[in-house]
Amino acid sequence: MSTSQEGSCWNTYPFNFRNCMLLFLILLVSTLTACDRNLVSQVFTPSLSGRTINVNGSGSVSGEPDIATLNLGVSVERDSVADAREEAASAMTALIDSLEANGIAEKDIITQNFSIYPQYDYSEGERKLRGYRVNNTVQTKVRELDTLSDVIDDAAEAGGDSIVLNSIQFMIEDTTPLQEQARALAVKNAEAKALTIAEASGVTLGKPVTITENSYYESPPIPYADAESAFADDGRRTSTPIVSGELTVTISVTVVYEIESE
Repeated sequence: MSTSQEGSCWNTYPFNFRNCMLLFLILLVSTLTACDRNLVSQVFTPSLSGRTINVNGSGSVSGEPDIATLNLGVSVERDSVADAREEAASAMTALIDSLEANGIAEKDIITQNFSIYPQYDYSEGERKLRGYRVNNTVQTKVRELDTLSDVIDDAAEAGGDSIVLNSIQFMIEDTTPLQEQARALAVKNAEAKALTIAEASGVTLGKPVTITENSYYESPPIPYADAESAFADDGRRTSTPIVSGELTVTISVTVVYEIESE
């Protein structure tokens, strides 16, 4: 009887041990997964040999702007809010009419700011109310760049002494084709660097293991720097000179190449 019981325990021991080990492994994997999935991947997935070359590559492509964004409006100061608002409204109406007369669509004119502020003078330690200032600005897109000079000149004439031109920016409405070209150049640039490193090191460059796009950058919009020409009060009108230049799209990548085994 005693021998039979010992044999039964002996026969069941491996089974229980295997179950315990299986349960332990499951708990271990669950714990690792909860802590760090990358760690689990490293434990259960064979890693690369470590013989790699890491390089950065960049590519840039330039293109001509096809659209301009103007931020302009009117600013009026008068003794009372009513007078300031009325004059600003009249000047802004004339400005918007001039934009539309130059082919600017209504959907491309958006109010950016409308504000009314009291204006004070400070003298002898006292604050005295001087009047009220009304600012009203819009952002407008000019899709026909050859009309841009006329748009600015006519807006300045319509707004009169109340006109304010805050900025002009040039841009490319759809940069997707330039991005694709810059991306291809970036990868080629990375490959050329990797080949140079491999040849200098006496090894054979293998296939890329990973390719990561790090950044996408467009050159900053070109500021408008000659507003004085548009607003000159010299009794004659000279067309405002506008130079759009070029915009550059730049993309950088990081590529990891394997080193082929000899």
